[in-house]
Amino acid sequence: MALVETPFVSAEEINALCSYEKIMENQRQVFKNYFLDQAVMGPRAILSQNENAQFSYIARASSDGPTIVKFGTVVPSNAGRDISVVQTTVSVIDATTGSVKLFLDGEAVTKWRTVCASMAAAKELSNPVKKIAVIGVGHQGAAHLQAAKHIFKPERIIGIDQDLKNTDLGIEITQDIKAAYDCDLIFICTNSQEPVINSALNSGSTCISIGSFAPNRLEVSVSALSKADKVFGDDAKTISEQSGSVVKTLENYERSWQYAQSIGGVYAGNIKGRENKEQVIYYFSVGLGIQDAALAEFILANGKF
Repeated sequence: MALVETPFVSAEEINALCSYEKIMENQRQVFKNYFLDQAVMGPRAILSQNENAQFSYIARASSDGPTIVKFGTVVPSNAGRDISVVQTTVSVIDATTGSVKLFLDGEAVTKWRTVCASMAAAKELSNPVKKIAVIGVGHQGAAHLQAAKHIFKPERIIGIDQDLKNTDLGIEITQDIKAAYDCDLIFICTNSQEPVINSALNSGSTCISIGSFAPNRLEVSVSALSKADKVFGDDAKTISEQSGSVVKTLENYERSWQYAQSIGGVYAGNIKGRENKEQVIYYFSVGLGIQDAALAEFILANGKF
């Protein structure tokens, strides 16, 4: 039997199909589907290896859609090698034959679904945005900066990073973490195992954390997160078990909030998001396979593969 080469969809092809608005809606819908038991996700596997991690997901974004299997690594020291910190591949399995239909550039898939899920959550949970801070301006941080400028058109946007060489982003870069506390909306895009937010945020702030994706990673300290009014995530159960900041804060019985909530419930209208302008709200993303599956469905529906 002759071997048939499985098509590979490149980053350039994925980028040509996607826009912030389209993929924000794509991600809102899959979170809603999952909350309503209309999307399927297998167990998320993570192996820690010192500061590094390897992971895999399996999921479907809809009951009759294709299954995706995503696997990859997180290697923070790659930042000094000019290699992506997160490296992934996504395979798309045909729902009828069970054959691998496509391979997708994992970094492009991860960038689009992560950034657009962050922007969708920020739009849903934040007050009117005038000032934005992005903490950590590596690959994901830079992508969040560009998306935030497009979506929110803030009066001011700053990057906060220990490396001041990232001057080609066209924005102010500082090492002073205190600058974040004066912002309405904060995105934390680091791979830090130690908190970068250590004290309570100002009234009305919204903070989106994408780097607390494993139990040993805490972008937000227990003392800071304990003072939040509400905590949301891509999935409440998952972040309560796997997001280091949430896991550790749930052990603190003096916290202001009772339990984490799923953003899909907000999109479905079953859970209230922000209820007043004074609330301090956090959103934690650990990354779910359903997000990759939703983007894979979008690519299949809109591309010629």
